[in-house]
Amino acid sequence: MKSVVDVAKDLALAHKQADPDIQQIWMIEDPAGNEVRLLEVSGSVGNVGAIMPFRFNARPPDVPYPSVVILLSPEEKTQLDRNELELPAIWGASPKLVQIA
Repeated sequence: MKSVVDVAKDLALAHKQADPDIQQIWMIEDPAGNEVRLLEVSGSVGNVGAIMPFRFNARPPDVPYPSVVILLSPEEKTQLDRNELELPAIWGASPKLVQIA
């Protein structure tokens, strides 16, 4: 079975192909390794000033883990970087973000 990181990279590639306005994709670390968490920054989404995670069930064999995608405008990513927006509290105070695309 693929690792969470490999599945995250596969999903990131597919999402970038589907939305050419995506500027950045970050993987949000899940310490338990049970879920793929992606934060995508795209010029094709509006600025609503809130973080709204979209959850998806696992879809074996290609996506053997549940996944969560957060879509942000570039302005919202800046707000997140300034701590003006917060990731879901259930993920802990400072989850690690790793840029994968």
